Amino acid sequence: MSPFYNAIMSQWLRRRYFALIFVVFLFAVSSAYAVLIERIVATIDSEVITYSDLQIERVFKLSEAANEGALQELIDRRLLLMEAQKFKITETEEESKKDQIKFQEIKNQLGEDNFYRNLKEYNLEESDIIKRLQDKSLAEKFINFRINFFVIIPDNTIKTYYSEHISEFSNRILEDVYDEIKARLFQLESRKRLQDYLVQLRKKAKITVNQTLP
Repeated sequence: MSPFYNAIMSQWLRRRYFALIFVVFLFAVSSAYAVLIERIVATIDSEVITYSDLQIERVFKLSEAANEGALQELIDRRLLLMEAQKFKITETEEESKKDQIKFQEIKNQLGEDNFYRNLKEYNLEESDIIKRLQDKSLAEKFINFRINFFVIIPDNTIKTYYSEHISEFSNRILEDVYDEIKARLFQLESRKRLQDYLVQLRKKAKITVNQTLP
């Protein structure tokens, strides 16, 4: 073969070699990025919560909490969903319709272009967001079933609270603020019982949390 031909082939092979190296480099970078996004931030028994789960909560307005708060919220939700499954709690048709309304509200809030761009970025379908909304609804339904159903605020407790906090009600009479006080005490008692219940659930589950959240 002529020297000219050998030179052309050598140059072509070098270009192919560097092109291959560049492709390998891009693949390595994209793979590393995928590992970062999908890395496990917590496990609950055999269930996994990834970093992208936290991002999805934030991006789609499913949680207003920061990373640590959103993670704790997700852990609690998973624990409550496990319990809901044990008690065979499911959504009614009416509750499913409410989830669809919430889904549309999220889409409107984000704007359609932004909403679908986020879906594509996280490789999601609309059904994935609806499923997350259904999970939230089921967790809340279980709280009503297991916690709120048993919360009773006695009449004398409301009267005592009124007497001890009368300055907060601008001297309004008890009859005018009775329902307001009852709702406030109900929320306080419900929150306390829920936290106590979650403490017991956490003790029974094997939970591992990555302490180096980004």
